[in-house]
Amino acid sequence: MAEISFWGGVGVIGSSKVLIEQQGWRVLLDLGLDFTPVPHLFRGRVAPRPGQALQDQIRTGSVPAIPHLYRPEAIAGLDLAGSSDAKTALFLTHAHPDHAGLAGWVDPGVPIYASALTGQILAAQESAGMGLPGGVPAVHALPLGDPLPFGPFMVTAHAVDHDIPGAVGFLVETEDGVVAYSGDIRLHGRHPEWSLQFAEAARGARALVIEGTTLSFGFQRAEPTEKMVDGAFAEILERTPGLVLMAALPANLERIAAFVDLARGRGRTILWPPAQAQFLKTMGLTDIKTLDLAAQKADIHARPGHYVVQLTVPDIPVLLDLPVGPGSVFVHANGEPFGDYDPDWTILHDWLTYTHTPFWSIGTSGHASPADVHLLVETVAPDIVFPIHSAAPDRLVAPPGTARWLPERGGRRFTLSRP
Repeated sequence: MAEISFWGGVGVIGSSKVLIEQQGWRVLLDLGLDFTPVPHLFRGRVAPRPGQALQDQIRTGSVPAIPHLYRPEAIAGLDLAGSSDAKTALFLTHAHPDHAGLAGWVDPGVPIYASALTGQILAAQESAGMGLPGGVPAVHALPLGDPLPFGPFMVTAHAVDHDIPGAVGFLVETEDGVVAYSGDIRLHGRHPEWSLQFAEAARGARALVIEGTTLSFGFQRAEPTEKMVDGAFAEILERTPGLVLMAALPANLERIAAFVDLARGRGRTILWPPAQAQFLKTMGLTDIKTLDLAAQKADIHARPGHYVVQLTVPDIPVLLDLPVGPGSVFVHANGEPFGDYDPDWTILHDWLTYTHTPFWSIGTSGHASPADVHLLVETVAPDIVFPIHSAAPDRLVAPPGTARWLPERGGRRFTLSRP
């Protein structure tokens, strides 16, 4: 008998952790950081104590107390079994921290599987000083479309479209049928066919675990396409006479490559903070230039219309040394800070107001619209659908023939066997 339980992503956006168990074997799908706007004990200037970060987070409930998962030294002093039981494996859908952020704490005896590109991104982030808490995990590359046997399970990865390369969904074959897990998925990106092919491969699954991020916001508008985002960025470059400031996620490699090309074609150079520049170069992007304000300040002031500067939150005070104000613009392209729920959002806007710098938001979600979430569920037509990764999972309306079960956090097991 197969059972499924949820250790994150319940009633919140992010922090996905889905556990499937059968005959004493366990497949864990994602192990994300609790990266949501809900109040929790570690926020602001209150952080886990040095040397016991994982223990503090487990004790306060922001990290699940799953036995035989973590390195023993990382959970020393807790009444929780560490080290591998040789019957547990972790499968990561992609490299975003709300899906992979706790993987650095996993015991080396627990195999971690992901797409080859996800493993490359995690390694490149680590080498650039942008790695996961606990260190970079060893990731086994999982070829797409090839079933991997693990104990009584067969696990198959299929590419899906998201706003980071290497994203996959998983099909887990159990004795009670297939459990399909979408990870983060969308139909309005550069590769919608990948997401539709995953849904077709999952058709008739016993259970579908699907993200419902956009259900949280209660609107049904269509999401812009990535081509529309490119067009908006090109328009900004052409209409702005002065310096363009930017916040975009480096791991969105396809968008970054497009932005670099668009800037170069309009006589501008994007300058990246050193760690981000190193990451992008390691991932093979070309024409990546590093921001060195001490050496470049004079030329930026002399020729502001020739530059785009990527701005990180800790570096906001560099606005005092840049030619900003009327004639310049700050472009928010799904970068940090992510939205008005983030305390840094107010700080950013306070600085932009102080420097009289206009703000322009472009970008598009990495997550399927509500209509597309329902289309994917209808395509899969599972017996059961579990909506997760959403603040409003109850807004998912199951099609005829599919039962909607709302997950519960904290390890309650749902039996997948048929009555």
